[in-house]
Amino acid sequence: MMKKENEEAASFHPLIRGIILIGFMLLLFKLLLTQDITLLIAPKMVHFIYLTLFIFLILGVLLIIRGTSNQKDHYQCECDAEHSYPNSILKSLLFYLLFILPIITGFLFANNVLNSSVAMNRTIKLGADSLVTNKTNNVKNISNSQKINSFTTNSTTTPNNQPEPLSESEYTLLKEKLLKAKMININDDQYVPMMNIIQDNLKGMIGKTVTAKGFVYREKNFIQNQIIVARFGITCCVADASVFGFMAKGDVAALPKDKWVQVTGTIGQTQYDGSAIPIINIIQISKITAPKQPYVFDVGVKIE
Repeated sequence: MMKKENEEAASFHPLIRGIILIGFMLLLFKLLLTQDITLLIAPKMVHFIYLTLFIFLILGVLLIIRGTSNQKDHYQCECDAEHSYPNSILKSLLFYLLFILPIITGFLFANNVLNSSVAMNRTIKLGADSLVTNKTNNVKNISNSQKINSFTTNSTTTPNNQPEPLSESEYTLLKEKLLKAKMININDDQYVPMMNIIQDNLKGMIGKTVTAKGFVYREKNFIQNQIIVARFGITCCVADASVFGFMAKGDVAALPKDKWVQVTGTIGQTQYDGSAIPIINIIQISKITAPKQPYVFDVGVKIE
């Protein structure tokens, strides 16, 4: 009797594990098909998902074949440790639910974009500074230009495309163009480097007209006419997301948090937590729909 139960366990467990692997494979395939994968990881990491999908498929099929066959051979890993399957139905159920529940929720629920509830637990970087730590390092995070003129055009970044870092010379050229420009459009491709350039050269930027878009975020100590026009910047995945943004001042008291807006105004200077930061004095503000790719990319700069 005990031998029969062991044989059934030896067949059942590989079968259920194979099904779980196929389930994860199908979930990854669904995220790739709907392009929701870019809400979880940076586009440059997507090719690793294709590799993972293939591995899960192969291993899942092999385990299902093993679980449905009449093979009775017992595989040994030739180590000194003792390996065994869970010895009760309840333990098996609880164990496999840890893997099944993420698959079920992944299919049933939509993927949400990071918002204020997450931002309140992250460092908010205003220019090159932050609301939590004073004066972050001057990292020149640069994205692939639409060749330098892009500060006056709309970004063309798509959910499946991640900008490449600029070289140091391209960064310098972008800086020179911004310093000469009277109107600056903060686009998605160059969001992080533009923020850093404005912060690092704040005195030379005061009075220029700037346009930026993002979601509405407020700190607890803000007055009614203050908001942050915020964006989440990611390097590899949402787990390492940082919050970038410009403080803005104007008629914004009625704006709900997390509402996406486009703000146009003049660059000024204000003090926050003892540091000088840029502030947008709002001339025009309009509500917009969230972009298909809500995140910007903190991709760094190539050292020449």
